[in-house]
Amino acid sequence: MNGTKLRNWFIDSVRPDQAFHLLFDHLPGVLFFAKDTEGRLLVANRALLDLYGYENEEDFWGVTDFDLLPRSLAEKFRQDDLRVIESGEPMLEIVEVFISRQGIPAWFLTNKIPVVSKTGEVIGVMGTIQDYDKQRELLPADSDISAALKHIGANFHREVSVPKLAEMSGLSVRQFERKFKQHLKTPPQQYIIKMRVHAACDELRGSRKSIADIATDLGFYDQAAFSRQFRKHMGMTPLFYRKEYR
Repeated sequence: MNGTKLRNWFIDSVRPDQAFHLLFDHLPGVLFFAKDTEGRLLVANRALLDLYGYENEEDFWGVTDFDLLPRSLAEKFRQDDLRVIESGEPMLEIVEVFISRQGIPAWFLTNKIPVVSKTGEVIGVMGTIQDYDKQRELLPADSDISAALKHIGANFHREVSVPKLAEMSGLSVRQFERKFKQHLKTPPQQYIIKMRVHAACDELRGSRKSIADIATDLGFYDQAAFSRQFRKHMGMTPLFYRKEYR
């Protein structure tokens, strides 16, 4: 029996009640979920239940992203789920935001793959979610892009030139962008915007600054540009966020 046949025999031999997904309860930093084609959450590990504040798992089964998240974010996640379900193809290393009950944003790296029945029908989507900041922590201290990351961290609220970041890294712009995306799973300009949006959330919750002042202080061209990026990443306008979480 060759390797492929052996693998198929092993999978087909597993009892239906042998719940492999329970292993995800013992993988630190990994959230696991599975949904049906209607978007109803039917499998989740303990860490995901805790993220959403569900002590009793029976209360969780059947809820959707629309029950858990701001509508615009839920719509975005639903669109991704449908893309996986309809195409039968995975979506890997998606950088996206979740919001705690206190309105504090956290960025995660999400992988989604189709759930296929024994008859070959796609019956849902399952995936893993991991803390995006851990991805940055895995970067070796002597990496080519370490100096660029440090510079971004200190200056993201100002104009940050990608060619300058590439020069600091001793790389061409093309090499720098490729390495940055390889390690951080997002292009450098999107990473900078992510940091600005995260900082904006702190300002909206904790200060009395006007939205226009927050926009300019964080390096956005104007309030309209800020509001557009904020809504894209957070699933709501800055004004709605302030009213909801201040």
